[in-house]
Amino acid sequence: MNIQALYPATFDGTAENYTAFMRSILIKGSYDSVLKKMTGYKGMYVCQHPKECWTLKFDQFEGIFGVVFSEIYDGFGTFALYYFPSPNENLIERFSVLEGLLAQEENFIDKVRSFASDSELSTQFYIGSLRLHVNIESQTMFLCYETCLRQRVYAKEGVFSPWKKDECIIEAGGLDKDLPSFRLVLPFMNFFNTAITRLTCNAPSYFQLFKARDYTVAYNAQGRCEKMLDSPATKLFIALGYGDGVSDALIKPIVEKAEAQVILAHMSLNSFLQKAPWYDQNESMAFLKPSISQRKIKPTLVVVTGFLGSGKTNFLQNYIEYETEKNHFIGIIQNEIGKTGLDGKLVDYDYSLVEIDEGCVCCSLSGQLRMGVNTLMKKTTPDTILLETTGVANPFNLLSELHELEDLVDLEAIVTVVDGTNALFLAKEYRIFIDQIRSADIILLNKTDLMSATEIEKVEQFLYENNRCAKVIQTVQCDIHPNALRLSLNASTAQIASLIAEEDEVKYTHTHDHLSSIKVALPKALNKEQFEIYLDTLPQNIYRLKGIVGFENELSQYVVQYVRGHYEFVEQQREQRHETFLVYIGKDLDKCYLSSPY
Repeated sequence: MNIQALYPATFDGTAENYTAFMRSILIKGSYDSVLKKMTGYKGMYVCQHPKECWTLKFDQFEGIFGVVFSEIYDGFGTFALYYFPSPNENLIERFSVLEGLLAQEENFIDKVRSFASDSELSTQFYIGSLRLHVNIESQTMFLCYETCLRQRVYAKEGVFSPWKKDECIIEAGGLDKDLPSFRLVLPFMNFFNTAITRLTCNAPSYFQLFKARDYTVAYNAQGRCEKMLDSPATKLFIALGYGDGVSDALIKPIVEKAEAQVILAHMSLNSFLQKAPWYDQNESMAFLKPSISQRKIKPTLVVVTGFLGSGKTNFLQNYIEYETEKNHFIGIIQNEIGKTGLDGKLVDYDYSLVEIDEGCVCCSLSGQLRMGVNTLMKKTTPDTILLETTGVANPFNLLSELHELEDLVDLEAIVTVVDGTNALFLAKEYRIFIDQIRSADIILLNKTDLMSATEIEKVEQFLYENNRCAKVIQTVQCDIHPNALRLSLNASTAQIASLIAEEDEVKYTHTHDHLSSIKVALPKALNKEQFEIYLDTLPQNIYRLKGIVGFENELSQYVVQYVRGHYEFVEQQREQRHETFLVYIGKDLDKCYLSSPY
């Protein structure tokens, strides 16, 4: 590794050296237009008096990031990381009351530029730290980012308004601060590592993740604080090494002191490494512009998940249409909880389809996914494979099997489609729905045309609380260009966030939520008016109904789509004839008597 490409002067490990080292990388990165495009980095400002610090801007964040050298400890130069929110962004609600008041001051932005010399700013707005070790003799570097999933501060006796004596801002025992620190550290981490990789033409030779239980703080009316354990306050250590011979030796004292445990290298973490712009072993930097031949060695895999009736089929149709226009060929693997797949009959564009309909690929079909990929690739060689899971699938249960597909495909993303009109209801009823959100790299908030601005804001906040790093994109009928998905992935390293946050020993399946399906054959045509009355009176435990039906005195068949009290009939072309049936999906169907639709 050529450390002189980062810092051409002599380095003896002093505070001045580490400060100059950071300054050099930030300045060099500011002149790299490709780096800016890859990481969303917009530039920096250096304040050198009375204490040097740097403020940075990134796309998709309205606030300002801060970096300042703090100390040398155990051979590491440590830099404190800050995020100063814009008074107008929604994220400000997650900061403490004091921080919110400071952000409202007229000269807040001016003060931020020299935050290191402001005692209030330098003790507030902290999101994490970067420990940096540089060894000129061995030409190695070691970085360790330390942050937590959520910074939480409780007000034991509540907080009252300073202007209205009896107005309670925070109830007793309520949260004064609930900040997703890890999500805020990621943009800087992505930028800094990419800058090092580009400047030295070396990718990390070591990468490891650790987590430990952390404490939250509760304060009383006198300002006295006490610590308490709180499960969302997980502390994270993200360690990277550059150069030959880097090992666990440097990080070991840090993680042992924190009693941190290594996070196993799940498949999604491997995928994250492959996609991160700072990870590539090719010193020629070919990772910036991979050749066509390289890209076509393996197709990319996009996992499409989402609860029943969220709009996954619309997503497939739109995705295939856009890719077909570019002469890209798509393969689809569809999985239904019932024994009959319907959605494969509804996609009208050129594609190759493999259906897995004997159960749920996320729990009862171990080994079937690889067989499905092999079957698909025997037919053709697609550019992209879309794996559409059943609406009651838990993507976390797919991870081990996806890991076994790395020789066949490159995982690009887990995309979760969310029906915004039913999201808050589903969150209360079904654990599977929560896990679908937590597993996502990208969340498509669908059906926003049926929601008010207030409803959208509430659902976005709910999504944000359950997945700190996934990109949330509002859609109508899932109409989104594939390029928008790729850009969202390249803009951050959100792919690892949901897995790091996943604490559960048990991975839930639809059986935990008592969800099942029943297929009913329809040997003759239905009376349309009677069938509409039938749908209006379905019991509440039936969340989803879909199928193909024929109506009396009608020549065409219809696809019926029912989601929690709302339904529609879609007329099919007259020459299209399929078996007629209905699939009921809901809770405790084994205890429910289903009346006939006739």
